[in-house]
Amino acid sequence: MNLITSIFNKGIETSGIERKRISIPSDIPFSPEVIEKLGVDYFHTARGRAIPFGTGLKLGNPDLRVMPVTGDLMTLGGNHFVHGVRRNMELLVICVNNFIYKKIDGKTAPSTANKFSPYSTFEEPFNFPHLGNSCGAVYTARWTALHAEELAASIAEAITKPGLAVIEIIAPGPNYYTDIDDIDENLLKFYFDNSIIKNDTNPREVGITPEDKIIVGRFTDKKRPTFIDVYNVQLGKTIGEKFTPYGVTQTEKKKSGGSDGGN
Repeated sequence: MNLITSIFNKGIETSGIERKRISIPSDIPFSPEVIEKLGVDYFHTARGRAIPFGTGLKLGNPDLRVMPVTGDLMTLGGNHFVHGVRRNMELLVICVNNFIYKKIDGKTAPSTANKFSPYSTFEEPFNFPHLGNSCGAVYTARWTALHAEELAASIAEAITKPGLAVIEIIAPGPNYYTDIDDIDENLLKFYFDNSIIKNDTNPREVGITPEDKIIVGRFTDKKRPTFIDVYNVQLGKTIGEKFTPYGVTQTEKKKSGGSDGGN
């Protein structure tokens, strides 16, 4: 396994969730050998489409724990993220901030920090945890890939949250176009050495700038009704006794002693 998937593996193991209940849609390519070792269902999606793909998986089988993994999220798929958080879909969104897509079609990517680009730019990068929190995410955190223990613990915690959780991972590649297997260890150590843990910081204050250390930690943890919760309440009021609540999972049936229909 590479560094990132090793941390995924530790987080999943710590969570205690059966691996057959975990699905990972990802717009970042991982080698089949690496994914096979994770022991989960994996789907390689089109760039920027991991979140809507994950939404379909969750609505199709509410018993799943779905962990969309995406790269430079705010460039491609940003609108999917905003609406996923607004609806509070039950997903753990992992954004691997690898500074790969410096430019798309000759335009500087909006999540690229000023001094990280080979070309000058006056635009500020997106503050990913703040964006997630302001749209309603129930959990936000950021770690570098070298904060292995803290990151694994955050994954284990966030994947059990009812609602959309957000974790940003700082894991830069060795050049401007690279794959997840080729993380530059020297550059990653630079970000690790120049980061500072500040748990419970207001996400509004954790933007990445060239002038300051990168703030990492667990920033927010709150409760909010999920999309399926709100759906059931609204339709229950509208339809009344004829309405059958959606999303009663096989796991919940077993806990309540109900039948699984013989499946």
